[in-house]
Amino acid sequence: MTTQQESISIPLGQAVFVQALRYTALFDQKPFAEALLIYTDNGAYKIMSPGEDHYGSYVSYTDVSANPQHVIFLSWPSEDWGRNVASHTLTFNPDSAAFTQVLILPGKPVPRSQYGYALPTPDPQSVDMTASWDQVRDTYAETFEELRALAT
Repeated sequence: MTTQQESISIPLGQAVFVQALRYTALFDQKPFAEALLIYTDNGAYKIMSPGEDHYGSYVSYTDVSANPQHVIFLSWPSEDWGRNVASHTLTFNPDSAAFTQVLILPGKPVPRSQYGYALPTPDPQSVDMTASWDQVRDTYAETFEELRALAT
């Protein structure tokens, strides 16, 4: 028996805030120290790293374009999570640039904690949503170097 899969189309909106992330404590199945997180004006996000590239939805406790402080993310089904979803809650400290992240995976009763540093990138409206990880890493190399210095 074959089943037909239904699909929907979701507009991503315009980028309103972009953060470069540097993890100093990592989930063992996602050992990627650097990531780029793109927030759009309609509650969609995109995250990119050397080993993942997926989309989802977010809700921010504060105006996301004014440096978010507490954000809940729910990934959309992707290959990154075995065609399933994941929930991430990130809390940012704007004074120290530090953040904490709690990861919840379906069917896993114990949350995973991660942390690191995050900095905004300049001119978020100019981010190329179609660029590869290598391209965005090069574009924001200066910000990623600042994060590396914070993490050492």
